[in-house]
Amino acid sequence: MDHRKQVQEFFSRYAPAYTVSPSHRAGEDLRRLAASLALNGRGRLLDVATGSGHTAFALAPLVEEVVGLDLTPAMGAEFIRQAQDRGFSHVRFVLGAVEALPFPDGAFDWVTCRRAAHHFPNLPQALAEMKRVLVPGGRLGIVDMIAPADPEAARFSNELERIRDPSHQWVYDLAEWRDQIQRIGMQMIICEVVEEILPWEQWWFPVPLDSPAAAQALAYAVQAGPEAEEVLLRRPEGFAIRKRRGILVAARESSFKEQTLPHSPFVPG
Repeated sequence: MDHRKQVQEFFSRYAPAYTVSPSHRAGEDLRRLAASLALNGRGRLLDVATGSGHTAFALAPLVEEVVGLDLTPAMGAEFIRQAQDRGFSHVRFVLGAVEALPFPDGAFDWVTCRRAAHHFPNLPQALAEMKRVLVPGGRLGIVDMIAPADPEAARFSNELERIRDPSHQWVYDLAEWRDQIQRIGMQMIICEVVEEILPWEQWWFPVPLDSPAAAQALAYAVQAGPEAEEVLLRRPEGFAIRKRRGILVAARESSFKEQTLPHSPFVPG
């Protein structure tokens, strides 16, 4: 199965679950992303890989127009239904792929992409497309999982994620993200990491815990060695996952000084 079909199959199956997911609907990473973009009540914003639209709807009151783009029609149906339920008249959905955005150059003042970049098979092309549709001086805001810097720990983390979701591609560490942003000629202005400790059952959402994939992931975790310790927490009540998310904001022009903010653990509840 090609990657596009894998993405559509997984997210079509679980689209309604993502719509009601408290973690995707809110979260510290969403709050900090919104605060970092310098939204001013004007302009156009594109939310790439928008899913059922949580990021787009959170930012919609802060701009004049929002476009949500996603590869999966079932997610688009959830997005449209939610936009109608919330009474947003300046929000619309477009079906499409991040590697070939169906918009002219400089069409948006902001582009966002939250919790999705680890699904992109060609991240450099995706980033180049997001930059292309930004106006000069526009801001790109990305939130995604951050891999451990240790290669063995990163491989363990990626394989565990791939067992849960076969459309998963790769999680990058902070140094790799900085390099990717630099390569497309954008200036990183904010680089921040938040940490969340998720019980195994919460991390596994929305895949059923009685699925064959769940048994495979549990077996993989049980046999893991020291390379897993940065990601996998062994507790008396069961496994937990240390999820680190980067909030990365870059500007199309290079007249900004980067702000490297302190690491900030975030444990829900």
